[in-house]
Amino acid sequence: MLDLPDSVHVVEMLPRDGFQRLDRFVPTDEKASIIDDLATTGVDEIEFTSFTHPKAVPNLRDADEVARRITRRDDVTYRALVPNAVGMERALDAGVDKVNALVTVSESYSRKNQSMSTSEILDEVEQIVDLAAGTDVLVEAGIGTSFYCPYEGRIPQERTLEVVDRVVEAGVDEVTLATTMGLANPVQVDAMFTEVFDRHPGVDAGLHLHDTNGMSLANTLAAMQCGVDRFDASVCGLGGGVVLPEGLSGVGNTPTEDLAHMLTETGVDTGLDFERTEAVAHSISDRLDLGATSHVLMGGTARRVLDTVASDAEP
Repeated sequence: MLDLPDSVHVVEMLPRDGFQRLDRFVPTDEKASIIDDLATTGVDEIEFTSFTHPKAVPNLRDADEVARRITRRDDVTYRALVPNAVGMERALDAGVDKVNALVTVSESYSRKNQSMSTSEILDEVEQIVDLAAGTDVLVEAGIGTSFYCPYEGRIPQERTLEVVDRVVEAGVDEVTLATTMGLANPVQVDAMFTEVFDRHPGVDAGLHLHDTNGMSLANTLAAMQCGVDRFDASVCGLGGGVVLPEGLSGVGNTPTEDLAHMLTETGVDTGLDFERTEAVAHSISDRLDLGATSHVLMGGTARRVLDTVASDAEP
């Protein structure tokens, strides 16, 4: 028998992870409108932008303006990615509730993505924590390439754990391991989080999901067995790193609607209204001309399939 938790938190990543990977700039008003729609699904946390240098992530160059234009709800935590202390200062000025202090375990990816070594990025995390001190802003350490890197291949578990040790020592509020390449499997996820919780009992740990190999929902189940109760996903599965090699455009995030469907069907409370989440996913797919990019959007729910069968059987 699966030992599932009563509830988990789902973090919506589309406005940051998704928009940064589109081949076009989404106008600021449309970004704000989509973020406001996502907030109606029952999700309690949205990573709505990234306070990164505009040249590094051109699609999110309007981060400050997006922060001003969204309609903030009291029941939603508005989180933003910050790559360094400068980004943290912008995020504080924008009135965010939480920041994702990005770290990448892979040295190659760190230098390509942030023009710094992993050690230098960890120094920035310490500065970000210091800047958050005395405010109500929470700091999550998002640890990219925790399992695989497109340039270095399989990342040794101990290297990832060393980064976890450093960010916990720095005083972050949460730690999230990212399956950046979407290549992790349930055995690897179980081994990693078992060791994380052994080293740091009580740490608030999450999993950032990508689904290149089709195992992300299985990885979710494995992580929940270890005690993980927070998962990052993106409506329509849109997302991925900005410094991936050519030909890796398919390294998308796990669709929020697919994750919500699985958890709802297995009795795990997410706070999400699944029907509303499905409707918003269809709307966003149409608005961004994405097509059917998830099982839910393709009609892969019991209700949709059985309704289709019943309709076909009518005389």
